[in-house]
Amino acid sequence: MSQEDAKRFREQANECREQAAKALSMDATEAWLRLAGDWVKLAEAAEGRQSGFDKPR
Repeated sequence: MSQEDAKRFREQANECREQAAKALSMDATEAWLRLAGDWVKLAEAAEGRQSGFDKPR
């Protein structure tokens, strides 16, 4: 994964947060926010691999 991937993942997380703000139910809001969190984890993983923190053992 690359920095471009990380950027795209963070954009997806932001979109999920926007959808959460528009959601009509608490369940939908929570689902969108969980999804945003997943995108952030992917972004962090992409950034970690790019910077060498995720070296194979």
